[in-house]
Amino acid sequence: MLLFWLPAAVIFAQQGATIRVPVRLVNVPTLVFSKDGQLIAGLQATDFRVYDNGRRQKVALETVSAPVSVAVAVQVNQDVRSYVPFIAKAGSVIEALLAGESGETALIAYNGDVTIIKAFDNLRKIPTSGRQARMIDAGLRGIALLKERPASRARVLLFIGQPIDSGSEPSMASLKEAAEKGNVTVYALTLPQVGKAFVSDTVALSGVSAQEKGGFKAGLDLGRLIEALGRSSKAEEGADPFSILTAATGGTQIHFRKQRELESAIATIGLELRSAYLLSYYPSSTEPGYHAINIEVDIPGARLHSRPGYFNASE
Repeated sequence: MLLFWLPAAVIFAQQGATIRVPVRLVNVPTLVFSKDGQLIAGLQATDFRVYDNGRRQKVALETVSAPVSVAVAVQVNQDVRSYVPFIAKAGSVIEALLAGESGETALIAYNGDVTIIKAFDNLRKIPTSGRQARMIDAGLRGIALLKERPASRARVLLFIGQPIDSGSEPSMASLKEAAEKGNVTVYALTLPQVGKAFVSDTVALSGVSAQEKGGFKAGLDLGRLIEALGRSSKAEEGADPFSILTAATGGTQIHFRKQRELESAIATIGLELRSAYLLSYYPSSTEPGYHAINIEVDIPGARLHSRPGYFNASE
């Protein structure tokens, strides 16, 4: 697993040019839970019905996990300086549990500047200066990198920091729209803010150990995962930026304040990525604007978690 760090023009390069087609491919990673809260495996494409703006679509289902491209945007200003050292230590966990052997990772650090860096260890060398946190600029940089990857790869933007932006000129709406256009799923590992209540929703994992024969061992409290997914799927007006982004793209926000909580949260997201059914389709209608996605599955009482829609713009 390689950590890609070159400038934006060449990062993720040398793997072939992206093929552009007249009609965009829409990817819809989907988790399916039984009525008693267990992940359901073994479903086929024929078990799903996918509707795009109310129109049923012809859907393909990947039978093996798609390779993942992950852009990680880490806040490094003074407000989070005490957390940066153990975030740097979590780099190997991110590479193993999110990207995996066939994946690739780009790392972006942001404060008053937005910088692509070589490796997680280098986070410790970046001065945690200033109070600005150009989260939107960092997110747009990450999405630009991810859009250069082939459409067949799962595209993940992971924020690690506080759910705030200061110093960016683009709007939150432009970042949300860019993620929706680019088939990017946004996840957030959220640090506490001074003066605000800490949401203790870190999903508990048991048995997270040193890497053994290519994988971390972990037992997951699926009930807590379902609660976190439920919160992430509902972004009310005035919600924080991470809630808005995760709700719009089908991702998850998990709060942490200790290194072990961070590693557990990373393992949780890794499980989501490995357990999701990657449904995809070419929409029968290419009208510009927002397209709502609705998914049904032929299992009584099943609950689904996926992206609610995407933004389509004429190229």
